[in-house]
Amino acid sequence: MTDEQSAPFSAASGELPETPHDLPYNRARIDELLMRVRNGEQVDLLMELLGCVDWRSVFVDDEGRPITIEDIARLHAYYRKKWSDIGTLYLAELLSTEFMTEQRAQGSIVFSPELLALGRNNPQLWQEIRQFFRRKEFATAMFAMADTATRDRS
Repeated sequence: MTDEQSAPFSAASGELPETPHDLPYNRARIDELLMRVRNGEQVDLLMELLGCVDWRSVFVDDEGRPITIEDIARLHAYYRKKWSDIGTLYLAELLSTEFMTEQRAQGSIVFSPELLALGRNNPQLWQEIRQFFRRKEFATAMFAMADTATRDRS
């Protein structure tokens, strides 16, 4: 689960995550996706993003048990429809952020001791920085979606 999620969601509760940022991702799947893209594969980014979600880490059935494959298929379909109008740039930004987070976790990207101290000593400021970049990604996506030249080229 990500920092923002403290309890599992039940589809029946009506309290489902609203944005792609609210879902947990299996970063190994994102690494695999990036390798496929690097090798020239063309993909449906929304479908791939949904394929990278770690559904069972945040969703449970009504009795609190892990969800089934059928439940995952229903959630996948729900979010595919719900987010069908989200632009490519937003999805790419989100996936790249998750990729970079995994690179950091693996040690491929090293933060300075000062930056690490900021996260340890001032977690509220660290969260504020994270929120800033999430909002930036969202605004970037909104601008990209509003670009009529991009739609005209499609």
